Amino acid sequence: MNFRPQFGWIPIHPNYVAGMIAITTPFIYYPILEFRKKNHIIPIWLLSAIVIGLSLASLALVMTTSRGVVLAIISGVGGCLLWRVVDLSGIRRQIKSEAVFSILLVLYLCAVIVFLYVGPARSGSLFTGNYYYGDGSRAELFSRSLYLLFDFPITGGGMGSFPGLYSQYLLGIPFFNVPNSHNLFLDVGLEQGVFGGLSFLFLYLSGLWMVSSAIVKGRKDQTFNWVVLFSLIVAFVHGMVDNYLYNGAGTVLALLLVGLSINGKMNDDTIHEGRIDLRTIGAIAIIWLLIAAVNMNQIRATWYANLGAVQLAKVELDGFPNAGWAGDEIVSRLDVADASLRSSLQIDPSNRTVFHRLGLISMLRRDFASAVRYLETAQILAPEHRGVIKSLAYSYVWLGDMEAAQEFLIQIPEAKEELDVYVWWWETQGRKDLSENAKMALDAFEAVAQP
Repeated sequence: MNFRPQFGWIPIHPNYVAGMIAITTPFIYYPILEFRKKNHIIPIWLLSAIVIGLSLASLALVMTTSRGVVLAIISGVGGCLLWRVVDLSGIRRQIKSEAVFSILLVLYLCAVIVFLYVGPARSGSLFTGNYYYGDGSRAELFSRSLYLLFDFPITGGGMGSFPGLYSQYLLGIPFFNVPNSHNLFLDVGLEQGVFGGLSFLFLYLSGLWMVSSAIVKGRKDQTFNWVVLFSLIVAFVHGMVDNYLYNGAGTVLALLLVGLSINGKMNDDTIHEGRIDLRTIGAIAIIWLLIAAVNMNQIRATWYANLGAVQLAKVELDGFPNAGWAGDEIVSRLDVADASLRSSLQIDPSNRTVFHRLGLISMLRRDFASAVRYLETAQILAPEHRGVIKSLAYSYVWLGDMEAAQEFLIQIPEAKEELDVYVWWWETQGRKDLSENAKMALDAFEAVAQP
């Protein structure tokens, strides 16, 4: 890769290039297959363009060295072979249901996703060199990002908010670390709320269901249906480990394949079959209203926690990533978030988001005793939450409880360098006591780190 020419253009991530190629290149086969099916001779100019295009696309795909795309392409081939198994084995005729292939396809994709997160997604790092903040795997990033999903379940964190939220509340650092969760559907949920993420996932599953159903029913334009099915599977599987369809310019293609999946139904004379009537919609609405009525208190608590988290993030992340750590100047702007979080706490005394955010607010107010109480509860509710662990460790340090701090500091490799900076920083803030605490914690940290 050192021999690649340099043009000085804005680089595109290799995985994004690979993903775009994988979901769009299959459509180049459509005119080829259509010409062959109709026994037409392909014009030489078109054949030349196809050969050149496929060659360039294949070369670019190889040069990206993207494991995720390779696995997604294999999964796409597997999904198509699944139909051959279902059709040739007579499973569909024995069960006598047109939905059997669609159901088996969804189950197959679930198995692929489980395999990805049990195996490949746990190996390898997204980052080069030494990475302080964990192993850098996609599985680690996914599991950590779920905390943010539950911090903002109703409203989401806002468009383009993931980098700041992840750095601030999961890693406890004031600078950019990673652009997204490397999961298409999780990113939509993180930024647009749980219902937004589920709706986006439902659209993809609906697309897979519609185009697979069109194939089973032998509807018109089967060649196009197969191309769409293959590309949808590739996009779906690759979207579980990478995100180029909800990030930057790739967003314009986010729903392209879902839209194309309706082709099989548009070409069917029975397009109106299966239409959901108003009674079904009314029944679903009534069920949701009953669920909301029964859980109204929990919904209110979740809303206030979500609101408080948004209000705090708007203050702490103002100017991210160029603003550095927030200082005393923002303390007067924390009252609104504090009020929302306490409203949630009165209704639900076991909300991890509330205790975490109240702990952070207490730290900003230099009330470290209160911070410890809140963060200890948050740590009990979420023992693996790295942001909570780090904040609790530093709160113990500022209180002078080095024994309690060491239990958590050893889980935060970057703490050694940060404590060294804190020795100087607290001194400049006129807090010699906290500077001395940072020095004691640093000495204890180095003593434990020595073999």
